[in-house]
Amino acid sequence: MELNTVFKLVQKFTQDVPLILMGTGGTIPYGIPGMFQLSEHLITQLGPKYSFDNEWVEFQERLKKGQDLESALTGLNLLEEIMYDITRSTWELVAKYDLQLFHKVLKDEITLSIGKLLKAMCVPHPKQVNVITTNYDRVIEYACDQFNLSVNTLCAGRYMRMIDIELAKGKRKVNLLKVHGSLDWFEHSNGSIYSIPLQAIIPEQMHPKIIPPGSEKYRSIAQPPCRDVIHIADDYIAKAESFLCIGYGFNDEQIQTNIISAIRKGKPIVVVTKKLSDSALKMISMNATNYVIIQENDIAGYTDFLMKDVKHSEKGEFWKLEEFYNILI
Repeated sequence: MELNTVFKLVQKFTQDVPLILMGTGGTIPYGIPGMFQLSEHLITQLGPKYSFDNEWVEFQERLKKGQDLESALTGLNLLEEIMYDITRSTWELVAKYDLQLFHKVLKDEITLSIGKLLKAMCVPHPKQVNVITTNYDRVIEYACDQFNLSVNTLCAGRYMRMIDIELAKGKRKVNLLKVHGSLDWFEHSNGSIYSIPLQAIIPEQMHPKIIPPGSEKYRSIAQPPCRDVIHIADDYIAKAESFLCIGYGFNDEQIQTNIISAIRKGKPIVVVTKKLSDSALKMISMNATNYVIIQENDIAGYTDFLMKDVKHSEKGEFWKLEEFYNILI
């Protein structure tokens, strides 16, 4: 298959403003920690404190053997105080690097390619794009500011913002749903939930409103505001004409179940990632007829394009967002 033919197929699948799904693979290139770095951080920060707890020791051993954080936490009944500390330690690590990125953006030291892509997506009718992310970081918000795009994060107010689900009915250029919470979201000891931007430390009397990996996340997602955000995400998925997944690992049943249902009916999906897991690759190839998976080849400097019964390899790093953007223009 000619490369130009592959490019035209990608352009065809994304021409009707796809719903964008962003995972950790989409923000690691900007310095945001991934699961491996987070695993090491948790072992260092919490290992000595909970060495007495058998469940923690098992969790820690799973991480040391190379299990991903999601798998390592699954099936364990960790103490509530351990999960409390995991959430706070996770927030502290991601917030540290997120704020470093923010200051790089302020000093114009970096251009966030996702912003360039979102700006291009906002040109066709209806001149807006819906984005769902499982990330806590603010990369998408920074990118929207950098490219002068208005963004709706479902938060109303100036400094102590409150989450307002009704804002989902409004029209901004970028509608952003953070289904696992945000670095900005905190639950006060009085039960109120606030969005407080750009905190370097967790405010007193507050706890980060983010959902850590593992089986615990299913209980957390059933609570507001994530429960309400998931419902809006379901609506976005149902109305989407196609899907563009950037660094998304397909590890979230609450989201991907409806996406799988949609691609079974023929809705196109394009996946851009460094390397898709075997399970995710099987999931897409068995359910979709209209798909393109763009990932790094085993040979550095080359890219694989995987389609139905077709594989095309080409020199170039089209799995990187900057290069992928060039396919669309």
